[in-house]
Amino acid sequence: MISSPNSYARTPRTVSVRPSRLDKVIEYVAPGIGLKRRAHRARLAMTNQYRGAENSRLRADWILGQSDATPGGWELSRLRARSRDLNRNDPVASGATETMGINIVGQGLKPQSRLRAEVIGISPDRAAALRKQAELVFREWSVNADSANRLDFDEIQFLALRKIVEDGEVLALPIMADDPWRTLKRAVELIEADRLATPTRKMNIGEESQGVETGKRGEPKKYWIRKAGSATEYTGIDARDKKGRPKILHVFRSNRAGQVRGVPYFAPVLTYFKDLADYLEAEVVAARVAACLSVFVTTENPAYAAYGAATDTEDSTGHRLQQLEPGLIDYLKPGEGIHTVDPKRPGDSFDPFIKSILRLIGVSLNMPYELLVKDFSQTNYSSARAALLEGRRMFLNWRSWFARKFCQPLWDLVLEEAYLRGRFEAPEFYAHRYEYTRAQWIGGGWGWVDPVKEVEASRKAIDYGLSTLAKEAAGQGEDWEEILEQKREEEKKSEELGVQIMNAAKGGAGDAAAETAEK
Repeated sequence: MISSPNSYARTPRTVSVRPSRLDKVIEYVAPGIGLKRRAHRARLAMTNQYRGAENSRLRADWILGQSDATPGGWELSRLRARSRDLNRNDPVASGATETMGINIVGQGLKPQSRLRAEVIGISPDRAAALRKQAELVFREWSVNADSANRLDFDEIQFLALRKIVEDGEVLALPIMADDPWRTLKRAVELIEADRLATPTRKMNIGEESQGVETGKRGEPKKYWIRKAGSATEYTGIDARDKKGRPKILHVFRSNRAGQVRGVPYFAPVLTYFKDLADYLEAEVVAARVAACLSVFVTTENPAYAAYGAATDTEDSTGHRLQQLEPGLIDYLKPGEGIHTVDPKRPGDSFDPFIKSILRLIGVSLNMPYELLVKDFSQTNYSSARAALLEGRRMFLNWRSWFARKFCQPLWDLVLEEAYLRGRFEAPEFYAHRYEYTRAQWIGGGWGWVDPVKEVEASRKAIDYGLSTLAKEAAGQGEDWEEILEQKREEEKKSEELGVQIMNAAKGGAGDAAAETAEK
């Protein structure tokens, strides 16, 4: 027995120890020794500092096993298959994946060069020109980023993120394509996670963990990729070349130290998705049965027996086929009757139960219920904004991580090739490579719940030094330099046409000065 939580701090808890078969034998032969054994075992059980680690009667069915950082191959394969099935057939799971893709990647993350003139030792004007040159080169490359010549870089990002959510990981090969029309040969080839596996001939080496060969420190050394369309042919790809460039990008979110393979994002809630789908299907079937208005006619006249038999439908084995359809009128044979069960579904608890399950799923996915099901019918401005802000924290975390792990390495490789081909005129590129490839990745804007209030809040944050134009513009998926350049062009054009436009730069503190001057 365990004392109640209210008395835990005041009363020593007592623990009941279940005697084993050996204890019972000893107690029968030597009761004194058996009593001492039971007392010592009870005292040992009370030494647990954490109740979560106790092995009492109430926790006897909590059986755990020690596992490696990376789940077994059969386990990962089943998780991926079930996650893919949900994304194909379950509306909530598919919607959650799309919501993550739209809010994290959206129309594609765009690089904004952040190289600093003072670090490289060049003039500010030269640094500004190099920033524009780098962004222009990458924008040109993005159009034909796919090695299969099907997708642009924005579409590759969306697909890569979807595979990370659905499969738990994505593999990308930054190859050199041989198309003669490419001005930059670098291209991206995405690979399904199923093709990363350990070849049969290397099963006994023990250095691979599901296709990833690691070094002494656990660092990836080589990846074994099964050739498309083959079950036995594999290609070993080094993780990096001699100069440290990545030869393969293996992107996944780690949950444990030493983990070498990714786990589907829906893994903790796969069973909830499946159970909810089955429950909804059962409710729909029950509702369809309840909606079928049928009339059955019974008769005691044997003359109608043949008529009733004529309406029967039998299968090849002679068994009658039972079916129910709306508006059915059927005659029963003499002696037959109808006993119906009224399902009365869905019940009053249907809606609260569904919402409770969806909220649990949202908690696991770090996604508010309102975003998970796109339901803002029960929210006001404050609650809707709170839900959106909570979701944005998760999306921004994923966006920053995805940009570092997937987008930034490709930006580095593209700028290096552009430099070697004379398209990026960066002096001493390799000496200042980190600075030349320094970038900020901007995603799509979030929009505003209440534009007037939020624009005013952004303006005051800039006025009081709590934010910057670059940060506020990035929050809306815009480049602050492009905004200022466009504003300058608009003002120039307005002067030429004699049209007066309001200058936003005079807002904020300028409004207060203007009011003072008027007084």
